[in-house]
Amino acid sequence: MKYGYIYTLLPIIHVAVLTIFPVTFKESLSLLSITAITQIFTDYYADRLFAPEYLAIYWLQSVLALMVIWSQVSKLHMLMRLYRQAILDPLTGIYNRRMLLRLGKKNMLECRQNDKPFSVLLFDIDKFKRINDTWGHSVGDKVLTGFTTFVQSKIRKTDLFGRYGGEEFILFLPDCPSNTAIKISNRMLTAIRELKLPIDIENQSLSITTCIGISTYSENDTLASMLERADFALYKCKHSGRDCSHFHPIDLQYENDERLKIAEKISIN
Repeated sequence: MKYGYIYTLLPIIHVAVLTIFPVTFKESLSLLSITAITQIFTDYYADRLFAPEYLAIYWLQSVLALMVIWSQVSKLHMLMRLYRQAILDPLTGIYNRRMLLRLGKKNMLECRQNDKPFSVLLFDIDKFKRINDTWGHSVGDKVLTGFTTFVQSKIRKTDLFGRYGGEEFILFLPDCPSNTAIKISNRMLTAIRELKLPIDIENQSLSITTCIGISTYSENDTLASMLERADFALYKCKHSGRDCSHFHPIDLQYENDERLKIAEKISIN
C-alpha cells in the first residue's frame, strides 16, 4: 500500500516537471507516454484498470497532459522567438552585430588554437544612401535582403555571415588564408556586378556593387584589430573608386591624416 501511494504521485511529479522545464513536443509526449504506460501496466496487474474511479483519473490525467503539452509548446515557441530576436537581424534574418562578433571571436580563437588561418571580409554596398534617396527605404530594404540571400548562397556552412550595421556586412572565414580570401572577394565582386535585384516597381531590377576590406589573422591579433585593418582596407577601396577589394597586411600602416583625407573625399563625393 505504501508503494502504491508513492506510485500515485508519479504522474503529478511528471506534470510538475513538464510545467517547470521547457521541453519540446516530442520530449513532453515521450515522458507522458512512459507515465501512462507504466500506470496502465501497474493498474492492470492490480486488477483495477477498468474500475470507474480509475477511469475518471485517467480522463483527468489525459486532460492535464494535453494542457501541459500545449503550455510547453507555447513556452518553447516564445523562448525561441525571444532568442531569435536577440541574435538575428530583424530585416535580413542573419546574425546581428552582437552575436556575429561573439561567434567571430570564438571562431578566431579556435583557429588560433588549431594553428589554422582565419580571415575577415568586410562588405559595404556602394552608394547605398543614393538608392534610399532615389527609390525609397522599402527598395533599400529589398536590396539588403537580396544581397544577404545572394552572399549566403555563396559561402560555406562553416563561414559566419552577419550584418555589421547599416549597409555593412561581415563574413568570417575560418581555415582560410589571405590568398584564398582575396580570391573569394574577387569572385564575389564579379558575381555581385552581375546580380539583378528585383524591386517590385514596374518590373525593374537594380544592379549594385560593393567594396570589400580584407584582413587575415596574425600573431597577437585580436578580433578588434582584424576588423580595424579590414575597415582601413575598406576606406582604401572607397578612395580607389569603389567596386573593388583591398587586403590590409599586418605590417601596413596608414597615417591618420591620410585616412582623414579619404573620409573627407568620400563625404564630398
